[in-house]
Amino acid sequence: MMLKIKKILTALCAGLTLVSINVCAADKTANEKLPQQCQRLFSAAEQLVTEAKNQPGTHTQLNKIQNKLNQSKKQILEMEVATQIKSCDHGLAKLYGLQKDQEETN
Repeated sequence: MMLKIKKILTALCAGLTLVSINVCAADKTANEKLPQQCQRLFSAAEQLVTEAKNQPGTHTQLNKIQNKLNQSKKQILEMEVATQIKSCDHGLAKLYGLQKDQEETN
């Protein structure tokens, strides 16, 4: 179980990095609402971090992962809505794919 969470958190961190890369071309006002895709992605990410906190041996990377998650959220808020949707859809697809792979191997 601990190895599963470590793999998912590592993949999530990598996925959030991909989402963050799209920021360079983005321009967005901060007062627009975050799309549902991004809300679901960040909710899933927060849930994984919460689960990892309860697993022995994962706490050493939690601060780094939480900081990356917070940084990605901030960057996504700066994107155009269309870019937010595309990026978060991509992140959700990666996350769900990893979760499905983990379920199949267990």
